[in-house]
Amino acid sequence: MPIKRKSPRNFFAFCLLTLTALLAASCGGGSDSADTDNPDTPFEASETQQTARPVPFADQNSNSENTDGFSVFAEPKAPDDKATAVAAGGGHSCALRQGGTISCWGSNGSGQLGDGTGDDSRVPVGVAGISDATAIAAGVEHSCALRQGGTISCWGAGTGEGSLVPVGVVGIADATAIAAGWGYSCALREGGAISCWGDNEDGRLGDGTGEGSLVPVGVAGISDATAIAAGSLHSCALRQGGTISCWGNNYWGQLGDGTRGDSSVPVGVAGIADATAIAAGSLHSCALRQGGTISCWGYNEYGELGDGTREGSLMPVGVADISDATAIASGGSDFGHSCALRQGGTISCWGYNGWGQLGDGTGEGSLVPVGVADITDATAIAAGSLHSCALRQGGTISCWGDNDGGQLGDGTWLLPRFVVGFGG
Repeated sequence: MPIKRKSPRNFFAFCLLTLTALLAASCGGGSDSADTDNPDTPFEASETQQTARPVPFADQNSNSENTDGFSVFAEPKAPDDKATAVAAGGGHSCALRQGGTISCWGSNGSGQLGDGTGDDSRVPVGVAGISDATAIAAGVEHSCALRQGGTISCWGAGTGEGSLVPVGVVGIADATAIAAGWGYSCALREGGAISCWGDNEDGRLGDGTGEGSLVPVGVAGISDATAIAAGSLHSCALRQGGTISCWGNNYWGQLGDGTRGDSSVPVGVAGIADATAIAAGSLHSCALRQGGTISCWGYNEYGELGDGTREGSLMPVGVADISDATAIASGGSDFGHSCALRQGGTISCWGYNGWGQLGDGTGEGSLVPVGVADITDATAIAAGSLHSCALRQGGTISCWGDNDGGQLGDGTWLLPRFVVGFGG
């Protein structure tokens, strides 16, 4: 069970610092390593890193080798090899494929890849027993699939016993959307109600009790939701009419109601009545608004609110220089970042960039949106803890950022590449 956090210096920070130290030691230290005493200091990108671009593999049907010398073991193409959706979790990613199958890649210590092994994979592996999925969600250490008929299956770490393969969520046969956070999940149901299950620390299940549940429980007072989002410790619902309600941890203002008080029931986000989409990160939240602008609220030490400052906000503030967004995504690490899909298929990201999750090839964080390099055909976006992914026209996927667990899916590590096994 996650420990209630009152500081961003938590488990994720410890893992980042430990990994950076190990990398520095293996390379002999020097100026190419990150400043582990100051997470604001980005890694000093090598010439290769600075010019890294998400380029496709020349031959996805055979083994190949990239310029860094890592072997790339590509999956053979299949009739349903094109992706239709992408999700990014803590250290793993998943793709919904044509025909309803799912492939996942990256960290798998809790079984979040769903292939029954518990072994990490740097290339996509098939989720066992699912061929009728219609949507996917990736949490910190688990994943879920919405299936035809409105049922849900999940795999990985759980409040009860985890599972290396998908297991059915009890009592739900009318789901229309799903979201996965840290140790809990939520489902939007026909008619606009929401049910959540799992860990309930800070009230993230929204049922007013604060008690965890092994089965779905109803979120209090919501019967008109049109979309849901799950962060690490809080959740948000888009409601009819364009308002937003959030619940759970609120120490950094991620509920957007102007306070710092946690809430086990939904509270309204201040000043927004024209939202069209929502995203929840670890310590911040964002809303896409009519006209293509974006507003964010919560923690802002790394610029994840995108307003050009490092000042957190208990209420929504506007993201700078964006008026043509069509979708949004917020990363789930305390070193937060967010991304926006823009008209024409380009992507802009902002916030922490120490692992390259902004995709601009620099490794330097940004308080305002910066363009992801060489992507002009994106159709959907996803933001994980320290990496980001884009679904592209033709069913290909590109990911960039941290790749310690193989979550970029290219068979290597460090550089953004096309995910293997998804034909264009």
